[in-house]
Amino acid sequence: MSELQNRLDRLTLRLDHLGMRVEQALLDALHAVEHADAEAGEEVDRRDELIDREEVMIEQECIRLLALYQPAAIDLRTICMIIKVNNDLERLADFAANMGRQSKYVASEGIDLQEDPDFTVLRQETVDVVGRTARMLGTQDVQAARTVIAADRRIDGAYRHLVRDVLGSADKRPGGAETAMTFINLAKALERIGDLCTNIAEEIIFLRTGDIVRHADKIGETPAAP
Repeated sequence: MSELQNRLDRLTLRLDHLGMRVEQALLDALHAVEHADAEAGEEVDRRDELIDREEVMIEQECIRLLALYQPAAIDLRTICMIIKVNNDLERLADFAANMGRQSKYVASEGIDLQEDPDFTVLRQETVDVVGRTARMLGTQDVQAARTVIAADRRIDGAYRHLVRDVLGSADKRPGGAETAMTFINLAKALERIGDLCTNIAEEIIFLRTGDIVRHADKIGETPAAP
């Protein structure tokens, strides 16, 4: 095995580990807001700095490999995938950190997210998609990537349903408009996390097939890259 392949394998493993850390950050952030645990939310926010640092180190290694080896074909696609997925994971962690920060307001206002069925559905769908995405990074399986993209549509539907319900009942909720905005902000974070998982799935498809499926109506309709 070549030195470039060895370094790519190690880099891919680091990306896989970063995905697991980001998944845990989301789970911890959700625990913080659902249990109104401001201290736990602050810990999620603090740990985001470590994820940011790892994201920078992975990107720097990608740049070194491009400069040293001038890779082509599958090796070049691998590096492109790592750079893009690395950035998406960092952004996903930022949303988790933001949710962690909001746990302070949730605690101070006594907001009970666990009693809201719409939020529970959105939460479950998002956790499922993020878990699928983390596992997909390890397997780089195309079918698993397509499953992630399909599952994100359920997140979008759950998000729209929650927003309609919150806006329609804002004046009846304890806390009024401010509480309603908290629900919507948290829901929007989950919806954006689903979008980032779709981005990651699209990069896995590109890596394995050469197909660029962004914005395509159906997976696999675009021609393969040379």
